Amino acid sequence: MIMVPKVSAIILAYNEEGLIEQIIAELKKQIYKGEVEIILADGGSSDRTVSLAKSHSVTIVKTEKKGKAVQMNAAANLSTGQVLFFVHTDMKFATNTLSSIAQAVKDGYDGGGFANVFDKENARIKRLGTLLNFRFFDKREQSDKGIFYGDNGIFVKREIFNKLHGFKEIPIMEDYDFSKRMSHSYKTKKIREPEIIVSARRHIKAGFIKTRLQWVIIRKLYKLGISPHILAKLYRDIR
Repeated sequence: MIMVPKVSAIILAYNEEGLIEQIIAELKKQIYKGEVEIILADGGSSDRTVSLAKSHSVTIVKTEKKGKAVQMNAAANLSTGQVLFFVHTDMKFATNTLSSIAQAVKDGYDGGGFANVFDKENARIKRLGTLLNFRFFDKREQSDKGIFYGDNGIFVKREIFNKLHGFKEIPIMEDYDFSKRMSHSYKTKKIREPEIIVSARRHIKAGFIKTRLQWVIIRKLYKLGISPHILAKLYRDIR
């Protein structure tokens, strides 16, 4: 049994020079008894994302093309941790975030994700999610049902990641697909405390209702079998 596993924290990034140092600091401030390696999974940034990460002694994995699944798989393949933790640059963590992952693994869970809150307008965003998903009687979020997205901070034991053959290399919904396969075949946990704080920047820039509607519509269309390559056109990068 893994008592204090080595954690590979994999940062997904593309042109994030304004936030890359923040997420590295969030990972380095962790109070954790085990070993931690920090890896930048970069999709070909043209700004200072890579150089800034290098200045903090972060391992760099570059892919020839931008793509979340491609980037995360490449970094995972070169990582050495017993547990993989996939993070975004706009996340903020409590100091016991990694310890809570280790505890979940010790308790027999194979992977999972975190409850999250937005750094701004959280009540408004969560309320819109409830309304647009018609969760009038069942207030559970997708993560309560074992479906974790990137902003839930997906974690997974390396052996399970390998058995699942990693993320399906599609342009969108790779996190939904992976967590669904993981929760279907293995024991997963939603860590409610500590929560992960995520940025509301997309909601603010693209519009609150538009952003939440996009998430709902894309998920439903994906479940109906619409190609992810078509769906990706509905969810453009905001940077």
